[in-house]
Amino acid sequence: MKLTLPSRPAAAEPTEPAEEVKIPAQAKPKKKGKGTKAARSKKKKAKLAKNKAKAAPEVPLREDPRIRWAAFNGTAAGAGHLAIWSLTGDPMAGADYMARMSISVPELAAAGLTFGAAVAGWKGAGLIHLHRLPGVAGLATRPVAAVAAAMWGQGTAPLVRDAMHVAEPWSTTLAPLLAVGPLAAAFWWGLDRRAAKTRAGFRWFVRIPLATTVLSALLYAPGVVQ
Repeated sequence: MKLTLPSRPAAAEPTEPAEEVKIPAQAKPKKKGKGTKAARSKKKKAKLAKNKAKAAPEVPLREDPRIRWAAFNGTAAGAGHLAIWSLTGDPMAGADYMARMSISVPELAAAGLTFGAAVAGWKGAGLIHLHRLPGVAGLATRPVAAVAAAMWGQGTAPLVRDAMHVAEPWSTTLAPLLAVGPLAAAFWWGLDRRAAKTRAGFRWFVRIPLATTVLSALLYAPGVVQ
């Protein structure tokens, strides 16, 4: 018998050494200095300011109505004052007229009360529906009420004069206001109220009498000239 010896395994071929893989070293984080912090805070503040500017609503510039009102009335009063000056040759002619009117305050007050009483009588008859009476009575109710009230107002001048004597010295000091009141009310009722919805130029022209009357009363502030 032949004995067979086990064959030796073939020797492994020598392998080439594997290439070394170089891992790049990680960059170390830089420390933030003072300059970087200042830049970040500056950018943050600029961003906040920008956001606030966007959020804030834009307020349109508006003209002050008080300045416009003063210019409107002041120019009207100046135009009227210059007109009186050019016609009379006296720069204080308006104040002189106010002085004369102040002496006649009781009569002017009576005239104003007469007009007011007539209007009140006419309106009062309508408020209580007397004009709805049948026949001629209904038609005559308002005129009769207005005439009766006006007759009462016409006789109030002595009462006003006595009241002014009792209220001295205030009545003398306030005499220009008492004189200008009915006249200014008449100008407003007859002119300004009717021109309220017209153009600005026409409203300015219509305002001249009222503004001139008020200016003349202010120029004559001390009181009555005897």
